[in-house]
Amino acid sequence: MTHETPFPVIDEHSEDVRERVARFLEALNTSPAYRLIGMRAVRAAGGRSRVELPVGETHKNLYGIVHGGLLATLMDSACGVAMGSLLREGESLVTLDLRINYLSPVRTGTLTAEGKAVHRGRKTGVAEASILDDAGRLVARGGATTFFQDSQAP
Repeated sequence: MTHETPFPVIDEHSEDVRERVARFLEALNTSPAYRLIGMRAVRAAGGRSRVELPVGETHKNLYGIVHGGLLATLMDSACGVAMGSLLREGESLVTLDLRINYLSPVRTGTLTAEGKAVHRGRKTGVAEASILDDAGRLVARGGATTFFQDSQAP
């Protein structure tokens, strides 16, 4: 029995991959949803990601804490960016499902979502992510299943 590499072997240091990742991050960070919310993808490489969100008043619910839907959006983005770093030329992805556990309320600061690809198959992938506050406290934990499709990636 041979052991297969869980992800496609991608030379993260090649000029082609660096350019593709830079285009991917630029497309994300200038997308309408990212601009509206104020999220910023700051890392995408080798099945890992980092997405940041400075908490603003518009992110809070009636109780003065960050709305759970916004945390879910940040979780979805961290998982999607991690899987997006493994896209092949001509592929794009969409989320099939999202799971999240809310652990601590947040009122201020910057949230950081760290995503990690767990499995990359031919057509689907699984990622997990954690959202941390400024103090490094775990705010939420979850994961997503993604679907890879043939189309022009950014």
